[in-house]
Amino acid sequence: MSKWTIETPSAACAALLLIVLGGLAGAAWQALDAWERIWLGLLLLIAAGTSIWLIGKLRAHPASTPQQLDASAMRYRELAETAQDGMWQTDARGKIVHANARLGDMMGIPAQQLLGRSMSEFHDEATLQRLCPLKRPAEQSCIGELQYQHPDGTQRWAMISGRRLYDGHGALTGALVLASDMTKHKRAEQALSVAHAELENRIALRTAQLQDVNARLSAEVAMRAQTEAALARSEERLQEIIAMMPLSLFLKDADSHIVLMNQACEQQWGVQFQDIAEGRDLQHFPAHQNAGFHTADREAFASNKVVIREELVWNALLQENRLVQTHKKPVFDAEGRPQMIIAMGIDITDSKRSEENLQRSLAQLRELSDHQQTIKEEERRRIALDIHDDLGQNLMVLRIDVSLLHARTASAHPRLHSHAQRVLDTIDATIGSVRTIINDLHPSTLELGLGPAAEWLIRQMEGRGSIRYRLHITSDAPNLGLDQRQTSAIFRVLQESLSNIVRHAQASEVEVALAQDDDAIVVRISDNGIGMQPGDDGKRAAFGLKSIRERVHALGGELRIDSQAGRGTALAIHLPQARPAAS
Repeated sequence: MSKWTIETPSAACAALLLIVLGGLAGAAWQALDAWERIWLGLLLLIAAGTSIWLIGKLRAHPASTPQQLDASAMRYRELAETAQDGMWQTDARGKIVHANARLGDMMGIPAQQLLGRSMSEFHDEATLQRLCPLKRPAEQSCIGELQYQHPDGTQRWAMISGRRLYDGHGALTGALVLASDMTKHKRAEQALSVAHAELENRIALRTAQLQDVNARLSAEVAMRAQTEAALARSEERLQEIIAMMPLSLFLKDADSHIVLMNQACEQQWGVQFQDIAEGRDLQHFPAHQNAGFHTADREAFASNKVVIREELVWNALLQENRLVQTHKKPVFDAEGRPQMIIAMGIDITDSKRSEENLQRSLAQLRELSDHQQTIKEEERRRIALDIHDDLGQNLMVLRIDVSLLHARTASAHPRLHSHAQRVLDTIDATIGSVRTIINDLHPSTLELGLGPAAEWLIRQMEGRGSIRYRLHITSDAPNLGLDQRQTSAIFRVLQESLSNIVRHAQASEVEVALAQDDDAIVVRISDNGIGMQPGDDGKRAAFGLKSIRERVHALGGELRIDSQAGRGTALAIHLPQARPAAS
């Protein structure tokens, strides 16, 4: 016996057809427009009338046999299993007595596992009150949208339509419910909503951008109008500024003719603009000056950069040539052709004369300083010779006499002998001091040349401290081709340099190199000290270096200093050597 509770298979088929059509209509109702809804309503009315007519015809025929009913039930089950919508039937208590495979796919549970279970296991009470036919009054339809979560974690939607089932005596036997899957439709609606929102955002953004661009364009139009007005005012002020500029300013065309000049330029050239306009500048300046001006103009156009030159410019008012430093800037038109020259002239005549006077004064000062050093060195040499000849000889005679007294009183007068020994020691110390004074004033080794004098100086420096010195001489001549004046000057430079190293460098090694080539004498002094340091000691050392530099410059030489903190200092003296005149 079938579980379907309709009196006849034909009646059940009609009822099932109505429910299916109703479910389909409910599922698609919201997706149709007005005309499609009217046509769907007419179809439903025709289907309802046909179903009523079919039920009446079936009641007119005698009851079917049980075999026919079973065959009909099997066909209905096949129809339910092949339906595209989920379908389930419950008894009067809400237990599922039949569910097709489509419903199992939608619920994510095999259809066999749904039999005997209640829908309350899957939905809350509010959803059951809204969509379960058994929970609603008989006169109210049971159509609605259901959102649920699939076991795979995704959200899905279905259109639910159902109705109660009664037997032939009007008793409630259960409910039949159809579920149409509308997940794709809902997801499409959501995607459409997101796309619509994104489109609205883009439209709003584009609208804002267009408004911003429009505002900027309006501002630019207003700014352009203000700029044009300001440009007109600026041109007027520019003309006033050019006229009042203290520097000489003039403009030339592509043919090097004067087209504009300010008052400062008129004063610098001693002529009015109207007197040299329209090419009359060629008559104002001498021919060689005009040729130089045009050469500078062509050079500026060719190089396409500012050309700075010192030029002699005739001043008609002062009736003399003035030395002017000109700055010429070329200007080209849109097609790259020469258009004009913007030039500025600075009168440097007075500064040049002052510079020349300063150079002459400096040269005279250096000559005076060199002459003073020469006189000083000669005076030292004379004093040293006087001390050596007079005081030295007297001390030597005194020592001889004391030595004789010391020898003769050895046995007869012990106390006098002891006193003579003390006097002899004093005389020896005095002789040593005199020799030191003589060497400080003018070492006798200077008479032998710079090489022997440098060796003697280094031995003296080694005896006074713990610094180790190394001397390299690459010359066969002991005086390295220097005269007495040059030898004395270089020796004093070497002496001053070594003294500065002892006082300030904190060095442990010093290297001195003397070299001679065909053109110059090279003296190099280097140490491994701390280098030049700031402070008072550094100032005194710098003053000593200034003195050394002036001595070298007075000899026509060049001094180079290389000092690095922690890596020592190196002095290089390059002294040109005079070539012997050709016979």
